Amino acid sequence: MKIFVGNVDGADTAPEELAALFAPYGTVMSCAVMKQFAFVHMRESAGALRAIEALHGHELRPGRALVVEMSRPRPLNTWKIFVGNVSAACTSQELRSLFERRGRVIECDVVKDYAFVHMEKEADAKAAIAQLNGKEVKGKRINVELSTKGMVPTGV
Repeated sequence: MKIFVGNVDGADTAPEELAALFAPYGTVMSCAVMKQFAFVHMRESAGALRAIEALHGHELRPGRALVVEMSRPRPLNTWKIFVGNVSAACTSQELRSLFERRGRVIECDVVKDYAFVHMEKEADAKAAIAQLNGKEVKGKRINVELSTKGMVPTGV
C-alpha cells in the first residue's frame, strides 16, 4: 500500500527516520523522501490504515504536522507541464495556486530548481504555458513548457 506523507522537510528528514516512524504499524517495504513530501510503501493494507490513522497530524518536527493519507493515482490523462528555473523560496502550494488560476491542477511537485504540474485539461495547460512562461516568481523567471511526455498514464 502506497502512503502519501505531506509537509515533510526533505532537507531535514532521512528515509530511515520516516521508515522507523511507520514500522510499528507494519512492514515498511520502501520510503522515498522528496523536497516537501514522501511516499511510504507498506506491505499490509491493515497496517497502512493504522499508520494513516495514528500518524496524520503527528509532528515529526515542532510546528510541522504531517499530512498522512493513502496515495491516490492521478487520473488516466493529465497534461504534464515542466517548470524550470523555480526559486528555492517557491513552495509547491504557491506554484499550484499560480497554475490553479488557469485551470484544475491534479498534482504539483517541486523538485530542487524545477517542478512538474499536472493539469486536467489540455486547453488549461496550454493557456497556463502561454501566460506563465517567462513570468517572474520569487525573483526568478520560470520556464514553462509541455513536458516531452505530454499525456501521462496513471501511476507514472
